Amino acid sequence: MKCVVLSPQSGGELLELYYLDLRMHVLEAAAALDRIAAAGGADDDPRLAKLRAGAQLLLDAQPERARRFLELLSV
Repeated sequence: MKCVVLSPQSGGELLELYYLDLRMHVLEAAAALDRIAAAGGADDDPRLAKLRAGAQLLLDAQPERARRFLELLSV
Protein backbone atom coordinates (compact mmCIF):
# COMPACT_ATOMS: atom_id res chain seq x y z
CA MET A 1 0.00 0.00 0.00
CA LYS A 2 1.45 3.29 -1.08
CA CYS A 3 0.92 6.26 1.21
CA VAL A 4 1.22 9.71 -0.28
CA VAL A 5 1.02 12.71 1.99
CA LEU A 6 -0.03 15.87 0.23
CA SER A 7 0.74 19.25 1.72
CA PRO A 8 -0.98 22.55 1.08
CA GLN A 9 2.49 24.10 1.24
CA SER A 10 4.95 24.34 -1.64
CA GLY A 11 8.31 22.59 -1.65
CA GLY A 12 10.02 25.90 -0.95
CA GLU A 13 7.75 26.58 2.00
CA LEU A 14 8.40 23.12 3.41
CA LEU A 15 12.14 23.60 2.96
CA GLU A 16 11.88 26.91 4.81
CA LEU A 17 10.01 25.14 7.60
CA TYR A 18 12.33 22.14 7.93
CA TYR A 19 15.74 23.44 6.81
CA LEU A 20 17.22 24.28 10.21
CA ASP A 21 16.02 21.03 11.80
CA LEU A 22 17.35 18.97 8.89
CA ARG A 23 20.67 20.80 9.00
CA MET A 24 20.97 20.17 12.75
CA HIS A 25 20.20 16.45 12.45
CA VAL A 26 22.60 15.90 9.55
CA LEU A 27 25.33 17.77 11.44
CA GLU A 28 24.65 15.68 14.55
CA ALA A 29 24.90 12.46 12.53
CA ALA A 30 28.15 13.60 10.90
CA ALA A 31 29.62 14.51 14.29
CA ALA A 32 28.65 11.12 15.76
CA LEU A 33 30.27 9.31 12.83
CA ASP A 34 33.40 11.45 13.29
CA ARG A 35 33.53 10.48 16.98
CA ILE A 36 33.19 6.79 16.10
CA ALA A 37 35.99 7.09 13.54
CA ALA A 38 38.21 9.00 15.98
CA ALA A 39 37.70 6.23 18.55
CA GLY A 40 39.10 3.65 16.16
CA GLY A 41 36.07 3.06 13.99
CA ALA A 42 33.61 0.20 13.87
CA ASP A 43 33.77 -0.77 10.21
CA ASP A 44 32.92 -4.40 10.99
CA ASP A 45 29.71 -3.45 12.83
CA PRO A 46 26.58 -4.17 10.75
CA ARG A 47 24.76 -1.23 12.37
CA LEU A 48 27.30 1.19 10.91
CA ALA A 49 26.91 -0.46 7.51
CA LYS A 50 23.13 0.05 7.74
CA LEU A 51 23.56 3.70 8.68
CA ARG A 52 25.86 4.22 5.71
CA ALA A 53 23.37 2.51 3.41
CA GLY A 54 20.64 4.68 4.91
CA ALA A 55 22.65 7.81 4.16
CA GLN A 56 22.90 6.75 0.52
CA LEU A 57 19.17 6.03 0.48
CA LEU A 58 18.43 9.55 1.69
CA LEU A 59 20.32 10.98 -1.28
CA ASP A 60 18.83 8.79 -4.00
CA ALA A 61 15.83 11.13 -4.66
CA GLN A 62 13.43 8.19 -4.95
CA PRO A 63 10.02 8.33 -3.24
CA GLU A 64 9.15 6.91 0.18
CA ARG A 65 12.56 7.47 1.72
CA ALA A 66 11.19 7.31 5.28
CA ARG A 67 9.56 3.92 4.69
CA ARG A 68 12.62 2.52 2.94
CA PHE A 69 14.93 3.84 5.66
CA LEU A 70 12.84 2.20 8.39
CA GLU A 71 12.74 -1.06 6.45
CA LEU A 72 16.51 -0.98 6.01
CA LEU A 73 17.09 -0.54 9.75
CA SER A 74 14.48 -3.12 10.77
CA VAL A 75 16.14 -6.07 9.03
